[in-house]
Amino acid sequence: MSPEDLGRILEGLPLSVDDPRVLVGFESSDDAGVYQIDEDRALVLTVDVITPLVDDPRDFGRIAATNAISDVWAMGGRPLVALNISGFAVGLPVEVYQEILSGASEVARAAGVAIVGGHTIKDQEIKFGMAVVGEVHPDRILANTGAHPGDALVLTKALGTSALVTAFKNDAFGEDDPRYRAMLASMTRSNREAARLAAKVGAHAVTDVTGFGLSGHALEMAEGSGVCFEISFSALPVLEGAMEMLQENFTCAGGHSNRERARGKMEIPDGMERFEEYLLHDPQTSGGLLMALPPEEAAAAAAQLSASGHAAAVIGRVLPVQGAPLQIVR
Repeated sequence: MSPEDLGRILEGLPLSVDDPRVLVGFESSDDAGVYQIDEDRALVLTVDVITPLVDDPRDFGRIAATNAISDVWAMGGRPLVALNISGFAVGLPVEVYQEILSGASEVARAAGVAIVGGHTIKDQEIKFGMAVVGEVHPDRILANTGAHPGDALVLTKALGTSALVTAFKNDAFGEDDPRYRAMLASMTRSNREAARLAAKVGAHAVTDVTGFGLSGHALEMAEGSGVCFEISFSALPVLEGAMEMLQENFTCAGGHSNRERARGKMEIPDGMERFEEYLLHDPQTSGGLLMALPPEEAAAAAAQLSASGHAAAVIGRVLPVQGAPLQIVR
């Protein structure tokens, strides 16, 4: 759902919880909830369900599982167990669903996650995802608030998954194309290593960039931290072919709603092309982490992740409040 539609639904509901054990709830629009068990342990809880982005059912299961588990990594947690959530269309061969579940199981095993059950309903289109529970020390939560003026901003995956998925679904290229392979590799790459590095270097704020795009998640982090983000457009890592697909208008409804969400809160440079702006709003599936790091750690952190195959880059800096909370420069 768009941020506006979701906001209207939640408006007037009692979102705050009068329980000191809830360490992270609705208030900060974070990646997962966190509930304290004792002095040394807290549960990290998240759920994520998506529709198919690719034709191969096993790859779809891998993408969906990577995407769901990512929220626990983004909170600094260790994922423990998961429940599958499935909407299966009637009439498709049973092997399709076996492959989806098999791909998800493969990713879960690699992440050390035990799948302990789930729930399945009949649906008109396939949907699949997971509810994931992890653990984190209460003092080591990586929340999306807490960015400091002077911090550097690091993004750990390239942007453009939605543009490429939309183009693929409209037959702009096929599965044998390098653009498809790059898109699939990005969406099935775990954020575990990036999250561990964020904790190691003392990141002040972290979020994973998903359906609200870089603009939406950056705004949530900046506004929640009471700061401004300055992002350099030329520094953004971009998936192969994504800019060309955006230039050919392969955008989706989510990109349009993300642009509306950012209206009045984001400054863009004069002369920026519409397709360039849409890269900032492009919804990401299983996107990278956006991290606010001490500036002296940022370049080395990005280089370390890049050396291990991530498309990591230092993309901007955190400023005191001055003007729009999100400011894009060339």
